[in-house]
Amino acid sequence: MHRRESISRAAAALILAFAAACAREAPLVSRPPGASRSLVVRNVRVFDAPGASLLEGLRDVVVRDGRIAAIGPPGLAAADLPAVDGRGGTLLPGLVDVHTHTGSTPNPPWKVSLLPDVGENLAAFLYAGVTTVLDLGSLSPAVFRERERLATGEHLGPRLYAAGPIFTAPGGHPAEVLRAWLPWYLRGYVVARATREVATPDEARRAVAALLPERPDVLKLAIDAGASDVPRLAPETIAAIAAAGHAARVRSIAHIGSSAEAVDAVRAGVDALAHAPWRDELTDEAVAIIAGTRVPVVVTLAIWDLAGAPRTGASDFLPIEREVARPAVIAALLAPPPPLDGATAAFRRAAAAAHDARRRNVAKLRAAGVPILAGSDACNAGDFPGAGLHLELAKLVEAGLTPGEALRAATWENARFLAGESADFGEIAVGKRADLVLVAGDPTARIGELGRITHVVLDGAVLERRARP
Repeated sequence: MHRRESISRAAAALILAFAAACAREAPLVSRPPGASRSLVVRNVRVFDAPGASLLEGLRDVVVRDGRIAAIGPPGLAAADLPAVDGRGGTLLPGLVDVHTHTGSTPNPPWKVSLLPDVGENLAAFLYAGVTTVLDLGSLSPAVFRERERLATGEHLGPRLYAAGPIFTAPGGHPAEVLRAWLPWYLRGYVVARATREVATPDEARRAVAALLPERPDVLKLAIDAGASDVPRLAPETIAAIAAAGHAARVRSIAHIGSSAEAVDAVRAGVDALAHAPWRDELTDEAVAIIAGTRVPVVVTLAIWDLAGAPRTGASDFLPIEREVARPAVIAALLAPPPPLDGATAAFRRAAAAAHDARRRNVAKLRAAGVPILAGSDACNAGDFPGAGLHLELAKLVEAGLTPGEALRAATWENARFLAGESADFGEIAVGKRADLVLVAGDPTARIGELGRITHVVLDGAVLERRARP
């Protein structure tokens, strides 16, 4: 009898241990069952995104059925609605990140994740107040299927725009990185779905035509020889991709690494540049060409700073990064890396050497009136979803933008890039979508206060947020 009881207790312990091991911790965000899509936010300073400043005085903001219905002085009539007291904090439009990779991971590249947690990434974006994202390179067709699930409400996450695979030269970026770091049994599967390697204009046109049934929101091209002469798309192939996209009313955005590559991309007809560039300073000619065509630039300072100077201690991470990051990932990022091969070492040296040039690029683009967009490039190594945009905005302010200008880039400018002049998000105005972020403090004075989020509202519903323990 006693022996059977001991066996039963041991079995029960094993079952409990297994259940605990399999149990998932509470998500970073959730939408409460039956959550109302109407509310009133009282006593807040409202960020005027087009003006890059706060409206004068405190305001109440009324939301009905997921749309902003009224903005006015404190005391607006809304007794029938649940109320949030902003206590003098700042209400901003939901943040917009126009350079993400939702199907990737912030782990260092030598720590391979066989199954990146897309749902966890999407939750982290929302936790950090990012309610709309543009994915500029993920597995196809998986990213388009996720876009559908988010649009229908089957999954909870930010609104997703997606490019799908990245057009590149045979052996070009990012195919060369994927082949270098992925284990052999994943390389073929991932590279075939993450890239389209095209050698000629005809191949490019056929590849675009094959992708169009998935309804990509943009076409992503990689034009970057890197620090070790990686193959890159020829100008005539770039032009073929851009023209094929335009014929189908789809714009293109080009990842570039140098001033010369920026010129090639703009002259070939791309509609935006990703990176400003990352490894050298823009020439005056390049700035004039970019400004003359009004091609916007997604600057992405933070990701290259992280590549050139990896963080060395937990205090190097923003508080909001620590709130969304798994401790094991931070530990992996802080651990000594394995011996680096020649190409990786050269890449790191190039990223570090161009630190100041990247800041001068921002100043040149700003002075020339080039639209500056805000993108984090998360989830790349050390670049956490959602929190990475906070880090990027801090870097933009460091490079000379005012906090208000950086916030305008991450709201109004990004929204207009994605959805045009009539975008129904990226601004707090009557009739706009009620994607909102309430912050304790004034991020227009100190950009770091953007991380002091008290409430995130998605489509009029207040989300529940839980930081990592």
